[in-house]
Amino acid sequence: MREINNFIKDKKVDLKKLKEFGFKLIDNFYYYHTSLLKNQFKMLVKINLNNSIFVEIIDIETDEPYVLHLLEEKRNGYSEKVYKAYKEILEKIKKECFEDEIFKANYTKEIIEYIKNKYGDELEFLWEKSPKNAVVRRKSSNKWYAVMLTIPKRKLNLDSDELIEVINLHNIEEEIEKLIDYKKYFPAYHMNKKHWCTICLDGTVGLEEIYKLIDISYELAEK
Repeated sequence: MREINNFIKDKKVDLKKLKEFGFKLIDNFYYYHTSLLKNQFKMLVKINLNNSIFVEIIDIETDEPYVLHLLEEKRNGYSEKVYKAYKEILEKIKKECFEDEIFKANYTKEIIEYIKNKYGDELEFLWEKSPKNAVVRRKSSNKWYAVMLTIPKRKLNLDSDELIEVINLHNIEEEIEKLIDYKKYFPAYHMNKKHWCTICLDGTVGLEEIYKLIDISYELAEK
């Protein structure tokens, strides 16, 4: 079986939808079998719990793996038909069984879940040119109270080009001045630095502390 994880980059699997689609759980892997081109080939899809996806096409006549559809430069009319049928199945699985996962840090996921459970608010991705940046707004006022970004650490004057997920939160000016220490709290990236600060979602600030600051930011968004 060939691994094709690039196909589901920035996606996460929905196990309930996998089952609804027809996948069967066997030894921590989800398996799906289907046929292609009027039963000339069978297609096997295997997905494990860490989101890796493997696919194999078997020529039913020879009972051997078929790979010509994967060789773009060598595809002819027949292998092109196999490729189109194969791609159609994969696209359907991606559409029906996977959802977007832009943010990958566990801290970020916990915070997204906290906001969703407490306030019922979802991330909004507003910028086509910045697909890894999102805002959360308060329904009653339509004002932002959290902004989640993926940026190089160097943008916070840290000596690294490593990408990191951060959150911008609103607070009163006096509190922002107390918080900023350039280690745990930073002047807000791309926002008003008097009223917002940036926190790295890498464990340098505890989740409970971040939750309290989210609640403050939410309250301030009412005005």
